[in-house]
Amino acid sequence: MNLQQLRYVRTLAELESFVQAAKKCGVTQPTLSNGVAQLEEELGLRLFVRTTRNVELSEHGRHLLPSIADLLNAQAALLAKARELTHPGRRMVRIGVSPLVGIDLVNLMFEPFRREHPSLEIIFREMNLAEMKTLLTIGHLEFLIGPVDREARPRAGWQSFQFHEEPLVFVGKGKGKSTLGYDAPVTLNAIAGETFVMVPDACGLAKATRSIFQLHRLKLKEYSGEAMSYHVLQEWAELGVGAAILPRSKVASGLGAEILIRTGSNKRVTIAYQACWRSDAHEMKALGRYLTDVVPSIISGMDAASKGSRLRKSSAFAARNRTI
Repeated sequence: MNLQQLRYVRTLAELESFVQAAKKCGVTQPTLSNGVAQLEEELGLRLFVRTTRNVELSEHGRHLLPSIADLLNAQAALLAKARELTHPGRRMVRIGVSPLVGIDLVNLMFEPFRREHPSLEIIFREMNLAEMKTLLTIGHLEFLIGPVDREARPRAGWQSFQFHEEPLVFVGKGKGKSTLGYDAPVTLNAIAGETFVMVPDACGLAKATRSIFQLHRLKLKEYSGEAMSYHVLQEWAELGVGAAILPRSKVASGLGAEILIRTGSNKRVTIAYQACWRSDAHEMKALGRYLTDVVPSIISGMDAASKGSRLRKSSAFAARNRTI
């Protein structure tokens, strides 16, 4: 096993294309394919499900991807620390990111700032919220990015900025519209009788879901088991294990993927994301201003592009159904 093989897996999981993943990794497609196959052989299981049209993570791959990300993040942190020691004059910003937000989104957010400040090295680390808060408190992170905790009290000496909000969607048990049994959108009251598959409270989704039900004085019925990460919630729901609630950006396209959730007063049920940093970190003021002044317009542009993509996929899906 080597780190390059792990990078191949992470990139392939992200792009779901051998051609695109090989291009991003700067290798030929056979090299990437062989690297993934060698890692699968060593692990003794298949990480990807391959078809003539696409490639996607297998159930085993979904379970192992967070561990692969941990290894790559640890290597990046080690290299960053070494560069800090060998080049003490080079400034470094360490940013903790919740898996629910995702490195891809955060990287797009910070790319313009990185181009304008080439002497500043920005290091991302994907980790759970509790760990991020501890590291930010003791000064081992400069920023953390994750879901807004509606119940948490403001921390003294911390600044925060909510930069994004997206709808939560309901994924019912089973694969077809007939098995979902709901018309879109649904209300919280209508789905309160379902049993929901949950994840460990590491990325922030479980706590956000529980808070929403508690806020509206509804009892959340939780499946006795637990999925390892949010990646497999939709899969478990489609298998009939239980219903699921996910941010819209984390739901695969297809039937039932756009069942928005509303309250009794017809307001959308959403999850919000924020950036937090210590107000006494004066050298981070420029980045703090960038987050509050520039990032909202970047997110708005990405939202518009994403909405157009969803509309095109929805139209294509409806057209396929009419021909069947």
